[in-house]
Amino acid sequence: MLIGFALIIAAVFLCCVLLFRLSVHALPLFVSFAAGSFIYRADQDIAAALVAAALAAIATIAIAQIALGAVKPDIGRTAIGLIFALPAAVAGYHAVHGIAAATMPTSTWQIAVSLIGSSVIAVASWTHWTRLAR
Repeated sequence: MLIGFALIIAAVFLCCVLLFRLSVHALPLFVSFAAGSFIYRADQDIAAALVAAALAAIATIAIAQIALGAVKPDIGRTAIGLIFALPAAVAGYHAVHGIAAATMPTSTWQIAVSLIGSSVIAVASWTHWTRLAR
């Protein structure tokens, strides 16, 4: 029974890590989902939609890295970082709010915890994308 509890805790931790990493990469994930959905709804098969989604995500990350490498002023890098951090903040808010709603009673603490989680994920996304430029 103790091993079961340890495995459940490990599984929840790994799901939270995966959720955090997906939230940091919210913009490429959103772009790839939109491209895959567009191709699939255009009466193409699932393989074409998956290829389009993968290419869209790769293109988004490549464009971000090229833009971060080409832009020298700090204000430009800050703008590019914010382009990636804002969708990550929205995704982080909803992810943390979903966990908070499942684990605590309805109160203003749910929103407070969600806003803190959103801020942490936005800062993590911003530092991740601006660190790639160096």
